[in-house]
Amino acid sequence: MTLSLGRNERVMWLANVRSVPYRERIEAAAHAGFGCISTSPRDYEKTRAEGLSDADIRAIAADNGVRLSYLDPFASWVPEAISPDEDPAIVPYLDTTPDEMFRIAEALRVDRLHFVGAYKLGRYSTAELTDYFGKMCDRAAQSGLKCVIEGIAMWALCRLDEAWAIVRDAGRPNTGIIFDTWHYTRVGRTDHIFSEIPKGAFDTIQIADGTLTCPPGRTLEQDCLYHRLPIGEGEIPNLEILRLLHKYGHIESAGPEIFSAVNDGIGTGKGINARIMPGFEAILKQL
Repeated sequence: MTLSLGRNERVMWLANVRSVPYRERIEAAAHAGFGCISTSPRDYEKTRAEGLSDADIRAIAADNGVRLSYLDPFASWVPEAISPDEDPAIVPYLDTTPDEMFRIAEALRVDRLHFVGAYKLGRYSTAELTDYFGKMCDRAAQSGLKCVIEGIAMWALCRLDEAWAIVRDAGRPNTGIIFDTWHYTRVGRTDHIFSEIPKGAFDTIQIADGTLTCPPGRTLEQDCLYHRLPIGEGEIPNLEILRLLHKYGHIESAGPEIFSAVNDGIGTGKGINARIMPGFEAILKQL
Protein backbone atom coordinates (compact mmCIF):
# COMPACT_ATOMS: atom_id res chain seq x y z
CA MET A 1 0.00 0.00 0.00
CA THR A 2 1.30 3.45 -0.93
CA LEU A 3 0.83 6.47 1.32
CA SER A 4 -0.32 9.25 -0.96
CA LEU A 5 0.82 12.72 0.11
CA GLY A 6 0.03 15.78 -1.97
CA ARG A 7 2.53 18.59 -2.51
CA ASN A 8 1.22 20.55 0.45
CA GLU A 9 1.63 17.49 2.68
CA ARG A 10 5.32 17.07 1.81
CA VAL A 11 7.83 19.13 3.79
CA MET A 12 11.38 19.94 2.70
CA TRP A 13 13.28 20.57 5.92
CA LEU A 14 16.01 23.18 5.88
CA ALA A 15 18.44 20.63 7.35
CA ASN A 16 18.56 18.80 4.03
CA VAL A 17 19.59 21.82 1.96
CA ARG A 18 21.14 24.19 4.50
CA SER A 19 24.31 24.53 2.39
CA VAL A 20 22.37 25.58 -0.72
CA PRO A 21 21.64 29.24 -1.59
CA TYR A 22 18.07 30.30 -0.97
CA ARG A 23 16.74 30.43 -4.53
CA GLU A 24 18.30 27.10 -5.47
CA ARG A 25 16.95 25.57 -2.26
CA ILE A 26 13.41 26.61 -3.11
CA GLU A 27 13.78 25.33 -6.67
CA ALA A 28 15.08 22.00 -5.35
CA ALA A 29 12.08 21.68 -3.05
CA ALA A 30 9.67 22.44 -5.88
CA HIS A 31 11.38 20.04 -8.27
CA ALA A 32 11.15 17.20 -5.73
CA GLY A 33 7.43 17.76 -5.19
CA PHE A 34 7.50 19.57 -1.86
CA GLY A 35 4.88 22.25 -1.31
CA CYS A 36 6.30 23.36 2.05
CA ILE A 37 9.75 24.25 3.34
CA SER A 38 11.08 25.18 6.76
CA THR A 39 13.39 28.02 7.65
CA SER A 40 15.19 29.29 10.73
CA PRO A 41 15.87 32.68 12.30
CA ARG A 42 19.59 32.43 11.54
CA ASP A 43 18.96 31.35 7.95
CA TYR A 44 16.55 34.25 7.51
CA GLU A 45 19.23 36.67 8.72
CA LYS A 46 21.80 35.10 6.39
CA THR A 47 19.45 35.34 3.41
CA ARG A 48 18.70 38.98 4.18
CA ALA A 49 22.42 39.71 4.52
CA GLU A 50 22.95 38.24 1.05
CA GLY A 51 20.73 40.97 -0.37
CA LEU A 52 17.23 39.55 -0.58
CA SER A 53 14.38 41.57 0.89
CA ASP A 54 11.44 40.03 2.73
CA ALA A 55 9.37 40.54 -0.41
CA ASP A 56 12.06 38.81 -2.50
CA ILE A 57 12.16 35.83 -0.16
CA ARG A 58 8.39 35.44 -0.25
CA ALA A 59 8.17 35.93 -4.01
CA ILE A 60 10.82 33.32 -4.83
CA ALA A 61 8.93 30.76 -2.78
CA ALA A 62 5.54 31.72 -4.21
CA ASP A 63 6.81 31.70 -7.80
CA ASN A 64 7.92 28.10 -7.31
CA GLY A 65 4.71 26.98 -5.61
CA VAL A 66 6.43 26.47 -2.26
CA ARG A 67 5.10 27.78 1.05
CA LEU A 68 7.43 29.03 3.76
CA SER A 69 5.83 27.09 6.57
CA TYR A 70 7.86 26.18 9.69
CA LEU A 71 10.01 28.70 11.58
CA ASP A 72 12.39 26.50 13.54
CA PRO A 73 13.61 26.50 16.32
CA PHE A 74 11.63 28.42 18.95
CA ALA A 75 13.36 27.79 22.29
CA SER A 76 12.53 31.03 24.13
CA TRP A 77 8.90 30.17 24.91
CA VAL A 78 10.20 29.60 28.43
CA PRO A 79 12.15 32.34 30.26
CA GLU A 80 15.33 30.33 30.90
CA ALA A 81 15.40 28.86 27.43
CA ILE A 82 18.93 27.54 27.03
CA SER A 83 20.71 25.23 29.44
CA PRO A 84 23.99 26.65 30.80
CA ASP A 85 25.50 23.31 29.79
CA GLU A 86 24.60 23.78 26.13
CA ASP A 87 27.35 23.54 23.50
CA PRO A 88 28.44 27.16 22.85
CA ALA A 89 28.42 26.47 19.12
CA ILE A 90 24.70 25.68 19.25
CA VAL A 91 23.61 28.60 21.44
CA PRO A 92 23.33 31.15 18.57
CA TYR A 93 21.03 28.74 16.71
CA LEU A 94 18.67 28.73 19.70
CA ASP A 95 19.02 32.31 20.90
CA THR A 96 16.03 34.13 19.42
CA THR A 97 13.58 36.10 21.56
CA PRO A 98 9.82 35.63 21.24
CA ASP A 99 9.49 39.12 19.75
CA GLU A 100 12.11 38.27 17.13
CA MET A 101 10.36 35.00 16.31
CA PHE A 102 7.04 36.73 15.78
CA ARG A 103 8.66 39.51 13.75
CA ILE A 104 10.32 37.01 11.41
CA ALA A 105 7.14 34.96 11.19
CA GLU A 106 5.25 38.06 10.10
CA ALA A 107 7.94 39.09 7.62
CA LEU A 108 8.00 35.67 5.94
CA ARG A 109 4.30 34.91 6.48
CA VAL A 110 5.04 31.44 7.78
CA ASP A 111 2.16 29.51 9.31
CA ARG A 112 3.91 27.49 12.02
CA LEU A 113 6.25 28.11 14.95
CA HIS A 114 8.38 25.09 15.81
CA PHE A 115 8.91 24.78 19.58
CA VAL A 116 11.83 22.91 21.19
CA GLY A 117 12.83 22.54 24.84
CA ALA A 118 16.54 23.30 25.32
CA TYR A 119 16.21 24.46 28.93
CA LYS A 120 18.17 22.80 31.73
CA LEU A 121 16.89 19.34 32.59
CA GLY A 122 14.58 19.53 35.60
CA ARG A 123 14.19 23.31 35.45
CA TYR A 124 10.45 23.22 34.70
CA SER A 125 7.57 20.99 35.71
CA THR A 126 5.11 19.76 33.10
CA ALA A 127 2.51 22.11 34.56
CA GLU A 128 4.84 25.08 34.16
CA LEU A 129 5.73 24.10 30.60
CA THR A 130 2.07 23.70 29.76
CA ASP A 131 1.30 27.17 31.09
CA TYR A 132 4.13 28.82 29.14
CA PHE A 133 3.21 26.92 25.99
CA GLY A 134 -0.47 27.81 26.28
CA LYS A 135 0.25 31.50 26.70
CA MET A 136 2.52 31.49 23.64
CA CYS A 137 -0.16 29.64 21.67
CA ASP A 138 -2.62 32.39 22.56
CA ARG A 139 -0.21 35.02 21.28
CA ALA A 140 0.40 33.01 18.11
CA ALA A 141 -3.33 32.60 17.51
CA GLN A 142 -3.66 36.36 17.15
CA SER A 143 -1.42 36.07 14.07
CA GLY A 144 -3.02 32.90 12.73
CA LEU A 145 0.01 30.79 13.64
CA LYS A 146 0.05 27.14 14.66
CA CYS A 147 2.40 26.09 17.48
CA VAL A 148 4.06 22.72 16.96
CA ILE A 149 6.37 21.09 19.47
CA GLU A 150 9.06 18.43 19.08
CA GLY A 151 11.06 16.27 21.45
CA ILE A 152 14.79 16.50 20.70
CA ALA A 153 17.04 13.70 21.93
CA MET A 154 19.85 15.89 23.26
CA TRP A 155 17.69 18.43 25.08
CA ALA A 156 15.51 18.41 28.20
CA LEU A 157 12.26 18.06 26.28
CA CYS A 158 13.09 14.87 24.46
CA ARG A 159 10.23 12.38 24.65
CA LEU A 160 7.00 12.04 22.72
CA ASP A 161 4.94 11.53 25.87
CA GLU A 162 6.29 14.80 27.29
CA ALA A 163 5.44 16.74 24.14
CA TRP A 164 1.98 15.19 24.01
CA ALA A 165 1.29 16.01 27.67
CA ILE A 166 2.05 19.68 27.01
CA VAL A 167 -0.14 19.82 23.91
CA ARG A 168 -2.96 17.88 25.58
CA ASP A 169 -2.98 19.85 28.81
CA ALA A 170 -2.63 23.23 27.09
CA GLY A 171 -5.86 22.47 25.25
CA ARG A 172 -5.36 25.09 22.56
CA PRO A 173 -6.76 24.55 19.06
CA ASN A 174 -3.66 25.83 17.23
CA THR A 175 -1.24 23.13 18.38
CA GLY A 176 0.38 19.94 17.17
CA ILE A 177 3.29 17.54 17.57
CA ILE A 178 6.28 17.17 15.28
CA PHE A 179 7.49 13.58 15.34
CA ASP A 180 11.06 12.75 14.28
CA THR A 181 11.97 9.10 13.81
CA TRP A 182 15.65 9.71 14.63
CA HIS A 183 14.94 11.42 17.95
CA TYR A 184 12.17 8.97 18.80
CA THR A 185 14.48 6.01 18.35
CA ARG A 186 17.41 7.57 20.18
CA VAL A 187 15.47 8.34 23.38
CA GLY A 188 13.76 4.94 23.49
CA ARG A 189 10.62 3.93 21.65
CA THR A 190 7.23 4.12 23.38
CA ASP A 191 5.01 2.72 20.63
CA HIS A 192 2.06 2.14 22.96
CA ILE A 193 1.42 5.87 23.10
CA PHE A 194 0.44 5.97 19.41
CA SER A 195 -2.93 4.46 20.30
CA GLU A 196 -3.45 6.96 23.12
CA ILE A 197 -2.87 10.10 21.05
CA PRO A 198 -5.90 11.19 19.00
CA LYS A 199 -5.81 11.47 15.26
CA GLY A 200 -4.91 14.99 14.20
CA ALA A 201 -2.49 15.65 17.07
CA PHE A 202 0.57 14.91 14.93
CA ASP A 203 1.29 17.86 12.66
CA THR A 204 4.00 16.24 10.55
CA ILE A 205 6.51 13.38 10.53
CA GLN A 206 10.24 13.88 10.02
CA ILE A 207 12.08 10.83 8.71
CA ALA A 208 15.81 10.19 8.94
CA ASP A 209 18.16 7.25 9.23
CA GLY A 210 21.33 6.64 11.18
CA THR A 211 22.85 4.32 13.74
CA LEU A 212 20.70 3.10 16.62
CA THR A 213 23.10 4.54 19.18
CA CYS A 214 25.61 7.37 19.12
CA PRO A 215 28.99 6.07 17.90
CA PRO A 216 32.03 6.46 20.17
CA GLY A 217 33.92 9.69 19.70
CA ARG A 218 30.86 11.80 18.84
CA THR A 219 28.54 13.86 20.95
CA LEU A 220 24.83 13.35 20.46
CA GLU A 221 24.64 16.88 19.03
CA GLN A 222 27.36 16.12 16.48
CA ASP A 223 25.69 12.88 15.48
CA CYS A 224 22.33 14.61 15.08
CA LEU A 225 23.55 17.63 13.13
CA TYR A 226 26.18 16.09 10.85
CA HIS A 227 25.85 12.31 10.59
CA ARG A 228 22.27 11.40 9.76
CA LEU A 229 21.80 9.10 6.78
CA PRO A 230 19.33 8.92 3.90
CA ILE A 231 16.29 6.78 4.63
CA GLY A 232 17.11 3.11 4.19
CA GLU A 233 20.87 3.46 4.66
CA GLY A 234 21.01 3.12 8.45
CA GLU A 235 19.73 1.05 11.35
CA ILE A 236 16.63 2.99 12.39
CA PRO A 237 13.48 0.87 11.87
CA ASN A 238 11.70 3.62 9.98
CA LEU A 239 9.29 1.39 8.10
CA GLU A 240 8.13 -0.35 11.28
CA ILE A 241 7.60 2.96 13.09
CA LEU A 242 5.86 4.62 10.15
CA ARG A 243 3.51 1.68 9.66
CA LEU A 244 2.43 2.01 13.29
CA LEU A 245 1.89 5.75 12.89
CA HIS A 246 -0.07 5.14 9.70
CA LYS A 247 -2.18 2.46 11.41
CA TYR A 248 -3.43 5.04 13.90
CA GLY A 249 -3.95 7.76 11.29
CA HIS A 250 -1.05 9.92 12.43
CA ILE A 251 0.68 10.65 9.11
CA GLU A 252 -0.94 13.75 7.67
CA SER A 253 2.29 15.12 6.22
CA ALA A 254 5.93 14.03 6.10
CA GLY A 255 9.38 14.83 4.83
CA PRO A 256 13.00 13.74 5.12
CA GLU A 257 15.19 15.60 7.60
CA ILE A 258 18.77 14.58 6.89
CA PHE A 259 21.24 16.76 8.76
CA SER A 260 24.44 15.67 7.05
CA ALA A 261 27.96 16.88 6.41
CA VAL A 262 27.80 14.80 3.23
CA ASN A 263 24.82 16.83 2.01
CA ASP A 264 26.66 20.00 2.95
CA GLY A 265 29.61 18.88 0.85
CA ILE A 266 27.41 18.12 -2.15
CA GLY A 267 26.21 21.69 -1.95
CA THR A 268 23.67 21.64 -4.80
CA GLY A 269 19.94 21.15 -4.59
CA LYS A 270 19.95 18.69 -7.46
CA GLY A 271 22.75 16.62 -5.94
CA ILE A 272 21.18 16.54 -2.49
CA ASN A 273 17.81 15.52 -3.93
CA ALA A 274 19.53 12.67 -5.75
CA ARG A 275 20.88 11.45 -2.42
CA ILE A 276 17.86 11.84 -0.14
CA MET A 277 14.79 11.43 -2.32
CA PRO A 278 15.01 7.76 -3.41
CA GLY A 279 14.73 6.53 0.18
CA PHE A 280 11.91 8.93 1.01
CA GLU A 281 9.84 7.99 -2.02
CA ALA A 282 10.52 4.29 -1.52
CA ILE A 283 9.35 4.21 2.08
CA LEU A 284 6.11 6.04 1.26
CA LYS A 285 5.35 3.35 -1.30
CA GLN A 286 5.66 0.68 1.39
CA LEU A 287 3.11 2.19 3.79
